[in-house]
Amino acid sequence: MKYNELFSLEGKYALITGGTGGLGGEIARAFIDSGAKVAVCGNHPERAEGNVTAIKCNICDEESVNAMMETIAHEFGTLDILVNCAGKNILKPAEEYDTSSFLDVMNLNINALHIVTREAGRRFMIPKKAGKILNLSSVKSIIGTDKDYIAYCASKGALNMYTKQLACEWGKYNINVNAIAPTFVRTAINSFQLDNQEFYNALVNRIPLGRIGQKQDIAAASIFLCSEASSFITGQVLCVDGGLTARQ
Repeated sequence: MKYNELFSLEGKYALITGGTGGLGGEIARAFIDSGAKVAVCGNHPERAEGNVTAIKCNICDEESVNAMMETIAHEFGTLDILVNCAGKNILKPAEEYDTSSFLDVMNLNINALHIVTREAGRRFMIPKKAGKILNLSSVKSIIGTDKDYIAYCASKGALNMYTKQLACEWGKYNINVNAIAPTFVRTAINSFQLDNQEFYNALVNRIPLGRIGQKQDIAAASIFLCSEASSFITGQVLCVDGGLTARQ
């Protein structure tokens, strides 16, 4: 195989949760450009863009996930790549973080991720002993922040260990499991923070490369970790953060 072919996703079938917008939508576009057939899921499939199979799915609900897997089996016949991009945060100080809000964040960011991953694994990847799983983590899984992120940080820290443990358990099936941990990338969800000039300046001043992340930074790293170029990489959390976590 030529080296440029190692980064191709030609002939691969991918599912991206949370792929109807934001980072998930950009990853979907990148995968299509790299030759993959892509399905995306979310509560609003009508928001999906490009040549994708858009599926309405509540990934917190096992029956809804099972129905989605049936759709993928019918439309694609198999699944080679799973990108777990769906996630949420509820901004509250730790001392005010009620149990319902905490469980809400953990349920989507960890429990729902496991439901989708488990079903993708046992229905498609384990039987054929091949697959790529990529989880979207955050630098907040590694370093703390001043306030309001207690549930989010806890969930992404758990996601990192989920990634490592699953890589150990599913390595025997030739399934690679990795994660990407970005710093801030502008999306509709976090624009209100980045539009605050004081917040933005303080953030950028901490990043050695002097800028926040761009969607293509995450999408390009996703192609690498879901292609044959990363066939000997598993159980890793790749910080795509402009050097933020390298700085004291």
